[in-house]
Amino acid sequence: MSNHRSAVLVPSLEVDPAEVRWHFIADYHDGPISGLAFFRGRICRFCCFPEDIPGQHVYVLHDLTPEELAEELRDKKAFEESVGTHWSFDEEGQPLPVVMWSAEAAKRYYEEQSLAGSPRPSDRPAVAWFDTCAVFRATGP
Repeated sequence: MSNHRSAVLVPSLEVDPAEVRWHFIADYHDGPISGLAFFRGRICRFCCFPEDIPGQHVYVLHDLTPEELAEELRDKKAFEESVGTHWSFDEEGQPLPVVMWSAEAAKRYYEEQSLAGSPRPSDRPAVAWFDTCAVFRATGP
């Protein structure tokens, strides 16, 4: 699959950011980088272009196989049970009540995690993509 933005950001796949709700933010740097999102009744993986970090605002959604989704949900649960719920959201995109665990528990979690790297927009065909700047342009200062 081409790494070029124009190959990923097909105009017909652009959706309104209001159609997407965060479910779990797996990676964060001055904003979400990757994780899970609710989109049209299913959970998808989201990611941004690495070259956009830290100013990311264009996100790409990918479908997951049932096995991949199960693994992602296990990772989400492990994070919530060891680190906290501060990056987790319900089906409406509302933050879960915040629970934070001890620094020791969080340290153990991060030590046990394999660092496979964040997904990239070109890893597989996009299901959809959205630009959060569109929200700011529409509402304006």
